[in-house]
Amino acid sequence: MSRSRQSFQEGGPEPVGLEFAATLLPLWGFPAGAAISPADEQGTNNRTFLVRHGQQRYVLRVSGLLSVAEVRAEHQILSRLRQGGLPFQVPEPVAAPNGQTVIGTSAGPAVISRWLPGVRPDMNGEAAFERFGRTVGVLGAALAKVPLANALRDWRTDPRWAQPGDPPVDVVCGELRTAGMSARQAEVIGEADRRIGRWWPGADGLPAQVIHADLAPSNVLADPDTGQVTGLLDFEAAGTGFRVQDVLAALYLSTALGTPDWPRRSAALLRGCASVRRLEPAEVAAMPELLIARSLGSVLWRAARWRGGIGHIGEVTAHVGKLEAITGWLAANQDAFLAVAASVNAGS
Repeated sequence: MSRSRQSFQEGGPEPVGLEFAATLLPLWGFPAGAAISPADEQGTNNRTFLVRHGQQRYVLRVSGLLSVAEVRAEHQILSRLRQGGLPFQVPEPVAAPNGQTVIGTSAGPAVISRWLPGVRPDMNGEAAFERFGRTVGVLGAALAKVPLANALRDWRTDPRWAQPGDPPVDVVCGELRTAGMSARQAEVIGEADRRIGRWWPGADGLPAQVIHADLAPSNVLADPDTGQVTGLLDFEAAGTGFRVQDVLAALYLSTALGTPDWPRRSAALLRGCASVRRLEPAEVAAMPELLIARSLGSVLWRAARWRGGIGHIGEVTAHVGKLEAITGWLAANQDAFLAVAASVNAGS
């Protein structure tokens, strides 16, 4: 299976507005008086709405890219996690009267889940990064018990192919250059493409399991007083992957890298992960290449959206900037980064 299995059709799915979202509530048996409003934060791939009925609060999500089958697979993973005694909550989809937890609509699969309390964590200080890292470790240990057959998506595939049928990266770069991307930006993509092309075929031996694949602090809920993690959100990208990929995602998305105090932040996050389960030497050694792979994959995924008519080239160039930044950071700090990761996971 490809890394996304998402088809970027010309023009994309039907836009999801408040009026359309309100028409979905009766499918779950909500009465006409149920209150609905857009969530403050919206994702790239879905539209989210807050629903109130009496004293109960819910979240309505309409995915613009996932299939009904992919959402059902996500719910299967969530069901297993909720039975696993996690110290934090994960989304709990609500079944419609017909017993289904996902309903296909003209705008994409729709899901209503119970609202989870908490706020976005304050990622200031080593303690916050260590708490986040331990959460990553606890989740990883729980996901390791989920059968791989429960996951439709596979993140172990070559990141240079956002979806089946994509042209080679050099062809994509040519199209981007014609649309206005600079020669330097195209070369950044090309250099990463060649680097990953040399490395990826040897990655097959890394330990694999079901992973979350998007472990950013923005997908974490915390107690506003204590900072303790109370919930994890957005499992829509969950699938089979190298288990170290979730650790890399946490480092990449949490500002643990690329700042002057990156050694302390990275060590704290990795220490939290290692308190649950240490990485193997081969996983530590793979981290720099997987960082490049993730960043390149983000560029090419947005390029696929742009080629499909549902994204702007500015989204592509912005992520090329991030790819260039992480490549430059690794050029200056890779040996030190690997030394920090090896030390933490050796327990020294």
